[in-house]
Amino acid sequence: MWQWIGSARGRWSRPAVGEYTKQGSQVQTPGTGELDIAASLSHRRAMTPVNAPATPTAWNGIRLDAPADWRPTRLGLDYLLFEDGRGPAFEIKWRRNAGRRGMEAAFAAMTPKGRQARSVALPDAWTRHLAGLTIRPIAWTTDDHAGCGAAIFCPKCGLAALFQGYGGPGGPGPDRMAEIAGVLASLSHHEPGPPAFALYGLSYAPPPGYVLSTFSFVPGRFGLHFANGRRRLDILRLAPAEVLLARDDLARVAAQAFGFDCDGPATPGTVGQDPAVWLAERQGRGWPDAAARLLGRPARLAVLRHDRAAGKLLGAGASGPKPIDAGWLAETAGQCVSL
Repeated sequence: MWQWIGSARGRWSRPAVGEYTKQGSQVQTPGTGELDIAASLSHRRAMTPVNAPATPTAWNGIRLDAPADWRPTRLGLDYLLFEDGRGPAFEIKWRRNAGRRGMEAAFAAMTPKGRQARSVALPDAWTRHLAGLTIRPIAWTTDDHAGCGAAIFCPKCGLAALFQGYGGPGGPGPDRMAEIAGVLASLSHHEPGPPAFALYGLSYAPPPGYVLSTFSFVPGRFGLHFANGRRRLDILRLAPAEVLLARDDLARVAAQAFGFDCDGPATPGTVGQDPAVWLAERQGRGWPDAAARLLGRPARLAVLRHDRAAGKLLGAGASGPKPIDAGWLAETAGQCVSL
């Protein structure tokens, strides 16, 4: 599994065995949820119908349809690893505006120490879905596993990426090859507007100008954290709602989730047809709040709603040097949709 480390002058490299990916300021560590997902894959695979539909997935500039029994078990800002009940199945890593040098760096990273690598022609079922891209295929073997994939470059947008499929000692079997062909057929990275996200039961598209800076996942909680200059935007999905609301009311759950004073004021309301609660700090126009903002303490506004149909709590919290517009936050919170 490979990752891009650092800034625009970073490099492609491979995490150590058992280590989760570090992407910029985001670190995934053992015990933060992905291990729990991986441990349950065998059970979920057994419960998946043979011809179940693919799962649409979107992550920070990439869209694809994953087989129903694949689960994303590792994430980076520009990285996805899928596993099924047998272990790693498919991974893809990308970097926008990386150019041909980015592709060459990705290709070099696919020949790690301890693996025997060789050039190989990709299956026709794969290459027909990569038309218009520069491709550098490769296959590799270890004592226990074998795989194949390619570093690719899009001359239209400058995206450099690598993908590879995993198999046993003999490499990916016919079923895995067919699955990957379907993934490549659905792969898309030329979409207008900000990158969309559809993963872990949440679908969301950020407002223009907001860029994913970090993310977090633990069982029952998935967070996307965006930045736009000095402004911040946090998107949260909490579940199951009935368990959370059996312990505390919606206002207290919201305060804990967004880091507000649990005993502070909260304003009930609605977002769409869902009950919601609003929390605010330093939003006033008077001199105490204005002075606090001038001293570097940002205005904060958050809303958490109860999606009763899905049994989830969905929310958005924003902060910045000026008071947050409540209508804008309500609109962006309404873009959070349960999957």
